[in-house]
Parts: sequence; C-alpha cells; structure tokens
Amino acid sequence: MDKKQREARRHQEDVALTRALLWIAAAVVLEGLLVLVNRFYINYFVDEIELVVALQSVLKAIRIAGPIAALACLVWAFVQVWMAKKAILPLLIAVACGALAICSHVVLKYKSTGMSMLFWLVVAWAVLAVIYYIYQKEFFLSATATGMSVLALWFVRYASGVSYEVVLILVGILLVLAATLFLKKKDGLLPLKTPVQFLPAGCSYSVILASCLASIVVVVAALVAGATVAYYLIFVMLAWIFALFVYYTVKMM
Repeated sequence: MDKKQREARRHQEDVALTRALLWIAAAVVLEGLLVLVNRFYINYFVDEIELVVALQSVLKAIRIAGPIAALACLVWAFVQVWMAKKAILPLLIAVACGALAICSHVVLKYKSTGMSMLFWLVVAWAVLAVIYYIYQKEFFLSATATGMSVLALWFVRYASGVSYEVVLILVGILLVLAATLFLKKKDGLLPLKTPVQFLPAGCSYSVILASCLASIVVVVAALVAGATVAYYLIFVMLAWIFALFVYYTVKMM
C-alpha cells in the first residue's frame, strides 16, 4: 500500500468515525428528551397536570405524523439514490421521524415500563450506527436482525402475546433476510443507476442468515411459549449479539 492509498484509507476512516460520533451525539440529544418526558409526563407532580395533558397531545401527534413523514422521506431517498444523487438528508429525516414516532408510541402505551426500555433502545441505535460505520456491513445486518428480535421479545413479554408491534418487527427481520438473500445473489452489489458495492464480493453470508433465522425462531417460540420464555430468550439473543461482536472484532484483526 503506497502513501496515497494510506492517506485515502485514513481519510475514509476519519469520515466514518466522524459520522459515527454524530449519531452518538444525536442519541445523547434523544436521551435528553426522554429524560424530560420521563420527568414531566411519567413522574409528574399534581400541579403539573396541564403540562402532562399538553405533552400527551404532542406525543399523539408525533405518533401519527412520524411514520407518515418517515415513509415520505424514504420514498424521496429511494428516488435520489436511483438518480445517482445523494440521499443523506431524506434518510436522516426519515430516521429522526421514525425514532420519534417509536418513542412516542412506546411512552403512550407502556408508560414507565416502556420508558425504561427506551433508554436502552436509544443506546442500541447509537451502537448500530457505530457498527455500520466502523465494523463490517455483515455485522450491521446480523446485529440489526438480532437486535430487532430482542425488541420483539420485550414486546411479547409486556404486551402478553401477539401484538402488532411484534408483527411489524418480524416483518423487519424478514426484510433483512430478504435483503441478505438479494445481496448474496448479486454478490454484495446494489444494482442502482450507479451500482454500489454494499458487501464485499465473495463474503460469507452464513452468519447473517443464521442470525436472521435464529431471530425469527426465538420470536415465534416466545409467542407460542409465553412471556416467561420470552424473558429468558432476551438474554439468549443478547449473548448472540456479544458473540457476533467478538467474531467480527477478531475478523477485523
């Protein structure tokens, strides 16, 4: 590797690190908003009831408008990518709207229990961003599927069985599985107007596929067996994520 190649690689690593840090900063901001919601909506005082009512109205509005705005931005991003243009802005807006909508829904439906989960969920989002920019994309796909299974198991436990949240998360895992199979068929290449090599050519897909299949199996098993089994399966999938972290860290060396 010559000097120019080393400089180019160092520049790419710096850009990736900067973007990961920006996502972490966004997660910190979202955590701060959750702290405020926890104080003034969950753990409020009697004389703050008017503020609670106002916050409830805001959360309900975000729960409705967030998914609509996120979907519109995803369509916008797809059009931009297909035309070989940058889609960073619509993707950022879509992620922000989606995150706010999810947080609003969980707070409204699950109250303090949901708030405790959200504090960890925001951290998980930040970790996924770090994985995307710093680790291999294979790790990102595996961690996304496994992370969604953990979230689904939480809903199985606290929603007492089948809920539309669990169904939506299962659809998300299936989409990751379908995307993995598509990338495997195309050897990691996204066939856009300007083709993008999302995964390295010739990479192994076995771990990603195993993570997707395991995620689907544990969620279905929890739906059949009940909330208690879902609780213990959460730790099983967290152990799976840790094993993925060790595996891909060693692979980078």
